[in-house]
Amino acid sequence: MISDDLLPHVVEVEHPGRKTDRYGNTVDDWSASTRAEVAAWLQQNTGAEDTDQRSAQIGEWLMLCNPWTTGGEPLAVHGAARVHWNGARFEVIGPPGPAYEPAELHHYEIRLKTVEG
Repeated sequence: MISDDLLPHVVEVEHPGRKTDRYGNTVDDWSASTRAEVAAWLQQNTGAEDTDQRSAQIGEWLMLCNPWTTGGEPLAVHGAARVHWNGARFEVIGPPGPAYEPAELHHYEIRLKTVEG
C-alpha cells in the first residue's frame, strides 16, 4: 500500500456501460458509465505536438494508485476506462501494471494518454 500522503490527487476512474446496438453487437455506452474515486499520483512523461493536418497537443502520463477506491472497494481498471483529473480527461493505455510486494498486490501503475485539439 502506498501511504496516503504520497497520493495527493483524487481522480475519477470511469468505466463505460454496455448496450446493444441496432445490429445486435454489444458496445460501450458512455452515457451509462460508472465512476469511482481513487487517491493517486500523476506525472506527465512525454508531451508532443502533432502538426500534420491539425494542431494537437498529445501527452502521456503515469498514474500510481492503491488497488482500492477512496471508499475502500477494490479498484478495477482496464484499457477501455477513462480517468478524470483537474478538468482533464485521459484514456487508459492498455491494462494496468500491477506491482506486488511478497504478500499481496501493492499498487497499480497505469499509463494514460490525453489529446487536445
